[in-house]
Amino acid sequence: MPTLLRQGSRGFDVVVLQVQLNAKGAQPRLKVDGDFGPRTQAAVLAFQRQNRLSADGVAGPITQAALAQGLNIASANHNLTHIPQPTPSTCWAASTAMLTRSTVPAVIARTPRDMVSADGGLNNGSATDLGAPLGARFAAAHGLRCNPPMSWSVGALVNTLKRTPLIFSMLWRAQDYAAGRGSPGHWVAVSAMVSDNQPTGEGTHLLVLDPWPPHRGKISWVEYQAWVMDVPTRTYRVFER
Repeated sequence: MPTLLRQGSRGFDVVVLQVQLNAKGAQPRLKVDGDFGPRTQAAVLAFQRQNRLSADGVAGPITQAALAQGLNIASANHNLTHIPQPTPSTCWAASTAMLTRSTVPAVIARTPRDMVSADGGLNNGSATDLGAPLGARFAAAHGLRCNPPMSWSVGALVNTLKRTPLIFSMLWRAQDYAAGRGSPGHWVAVSAMVSDNQPTGEGTHLLVLDPWPPHRGKISWVEYQAWVMDVPTRTYRVFER
């Protein structure tokens, strides 16, 4: 961490600070977003007072050391370039370009043509139970590895993200997929993680590089537990380098 984190600081180190404060019982619980605003400052002040530290609202070395005591914080921060998708149907190509340090046209050119639909989307195999073999075939074309549909524990996710950034190939309609009707989906890249290692996932936060909307995209921190509960098939397929 930098020597000092104070109001106005932004970035990965602030995310670590916010996760630590939440793990120490910050009330109200902080939104983890990497932005050291008034609420984060108030949480730092409260922690300093509770622990008889100099209460200035600045997280310097002494405050940071006190916050770290008794916690098992895991983190990873991979350097990915955010690439927005150029069309409504090419989230898969943009996400793959992020992970492979490539470009959308190059990814499309390397993808077997029979996997790409007329509108430029990628066949996700959800209607034919072919998600895993199609994912493995796509991964092989791009030097990646595809993890088949499964639930991811916090421990498995943390350990994998320590090694590699990830692509999440999700399905929007879990009930339709379960009924064999298939579902449209979406791809995003995840480049960073900070976790308190609690199995609920409430204290695990991911930096999502979303290629949507076209030509702009979006970058945001999400809480893993809420993210997966919102879309149960979020981990339909997960690609890694």
